Amino acid sequence: MRMTSLVVASVVSAISCILVLPPANAQKRGGMPPINAAGSQVLPAGIVFGECAFDVRLDTDGKASTINLPGGRVVMTSPGLHATLTNLNDPAMKSVTLNITGQIRRSTDSNGDTVVVMTGRNLLGDPDAGFVLAIGSFSIKFDAGGMLVQPLIGHGQLTKVCPLIS
Repeated sequence: MRMTSLVVASVVSAISCILVLPPANAQKRGGMPPINAAGSQVLPAGIVFGECAFDVRLDTDGKASTINLPGGRVVMTSPGLHATLTNLNDPAMKSVTLNITGQIRRSTDSNGDTVVVMTGRNLLGDPDAGFVLAIGSFSIKFDAGGMLVQPLIGHGQLTKVCPLIS
């Protein structure tokens, strides 16, 4: 599995797609203030590791921020961020709104692997766990070539998202 699954793992969330990296001078100040992270995208049926046998609209609302740290480390925060997931194939358009105010930290370890640590409440996609709301502390790891070497592991609660809107 290539690093593109990191986009899914980082919140399948439009967070990584919506956030704008701060300019270089923002590093000196410790990062930029959170920006509006409102957005919408459609996740086609089965795109998140075969989960959800129906199209899902993902709407995000709230604030998010990316902080670049020395050594190529990155911290993404999402204070007040919510995700509304809607089953587009359900005539009643069944939906659920989730609080996803967690933090995501990305770094590179000594052998070149990319380590992503997610704490708090995050919307994630993982080949083993599936499409989940993760509450707690979890991590995932990719080798230098972008191949998944450690699926989602950690402590806390994983709630499958698709049954919430099916």
